[in-house]
Amino acid sequence: MTKLNNQDIDRNSLDSELKRGLQRVDEDLDIMERHAEDLAMVESGIQLSMRKWDREYKDARLHSVPRGMKHMR
Repeated sequence: MTKLNNQDIDRNSLDSELKRGLQRVDEDLDIMERHAEDLAMVESGIQLSMRKWDREYKDARLHSVPRGMKHMR
């Protein structure tokens, strides 16, 4: 009987944790939907800066290396 009661308590606490988690995710999605344009602009800015960094890194590392050593690992 004790095991059954513990399992019921565990299920209830798990259900309440899942509901709280889902509620938090729903709230986050609502915020993201309200600010979709701003998020898209920020994301594109981040992607551009990452591309720029990658290009500069490759230019600095790969173009100064002799051709025979370029693709060796």
